[in-house]
Amino acid sequence: ERRVGIWPAGFTAEGDLVTDQRYGDWPMRLPEKGPGKKRSDERLWQDPEWMLLSYGKTATASSWEEGNEPAKALDENVQTWWKAASNSRDEWLLLDLGDVFDVRGVQINFADDKLDIPVPGKIHPGTQARYIDEHIYQTQWILSTSVDGETFEILEDKSLATTDLSHDLVIREEGIKARYLRLWHIRVPYDQPATVSGLRVFGLPAEEAAPIPKAPVVSFTAAKTSEIDMEVKIEAPSDEDHILGYNILFGYGPEALYHNHMVMAEEMKALGYTKRIGALVAGSEYYVRVDTFNEAGVTHGSVSQCQAVVTEA
Repeated sequence: ERRVGIWPAGFTAEGDLVTDQRYGDWPMRLPEKGPGKKRSDERLWQDPEWMLLSYGKTATASSWEEGNEPAKALDENVQTWWKAASNSRDEWLLLDLGDVFDVRGVQINFADDKLDIPVPGKIHPGTQARYIDEHIYQTQWILSTSVDGETFEILEDKSLATTDLSHDLVIREEGIKARYLRLWHIRVPYDQPATVSGLRVFGLPAEEAAPIPKAPVVSFTAAKTSEIDMEVKIEAPSDEDHILGYNILFGYGPEALYHNHMVMAEEMKALGYTKRIGALVAGSEYYVRVDTFNEAGVTHGSVSQCQAVVTEA
C-alpha cells in the first residue's frame, strides 16, 4: 500500500506500543531532539495547537462543473472536490472564514477527476492502463489572503514551481491575520481543469475578532451491538451550540482511550447522531469519551463504560 501515515508513538506503563492518531491529519509540532528535550512519547494525547478554521465556511469560485461546487473543497471529504469548468489559469477559488482569524497553516489538496490524457500503447479489455510517464510535470498556484476581501496580499507564490506537490502545506508560525483566502493562477499536470478536494486552513481565533464560544460537552450512550461492534448515540446539539466535529475516543480503560474516530458535524447530523464503530476485540470491556471541537479548541467529554451486548434469553 502506497499510503503512509506518520503519527507520534510510545509505550504505555504496561509496555503496550500505541500511536496517537487524534487529529492525525492536522498540522502537529514534532518534538525537539537533544539533552533536556521531551521524549517523543510525551507528545501523546495532546490537543491540537492549531484548530481547523475552514470547515463549514463559505466558498465561491470563478466557475465550476455541476456536482463539483466550491463548497466541496471545504467539507473535509476526500471523495468530493471543487472542479473548475476550464483549465484556464484565470480560474480561482475563494474562501471566506466569516471573520478575521490568526492563520498559521494552509493545506491544499488537489484531486484527479476523469483525466483526459492520451495513453500510449495497447489497452487490453478488462485491464487497467498502466505505464510510466517520464515527462516532468508541475503543480503551480498562488495563494493570497485578505482581511476585507478587497485588498489581497500574496501568502505563497508557486506560479513558477518546478515541483508536482499534489498535497502542499504552507506554514506561517508567526500567524497571518486573514478572513479571505484566494487560490488562483492554478496549473496542474496534463493541463487539466483545477480540481481541489481540500482548501484547509488551520490557526487560532484572532484577538480582535468576535469571541467564539467553546464547543459544549455532549451527552451520549455507547452500547455493543455485537462482540466486535458498538453504537455511539450522541444527543443532538441545540441551535446555539457551535460544534464543528466530534472525536469519539475508546479503549480498554478510562485512562486507556487509545483509539479514536472523528466525525464532522454535518456527517454526524446525516447519521442521525448515531455512529457505528467496528473492529472491537471480542470479550473485552470498552470505555468511551466523546470530545467536541470548533475553532476555539477541544472540549473533553466525560468517560462512560460501553454497555454489553444484550442477548435474548
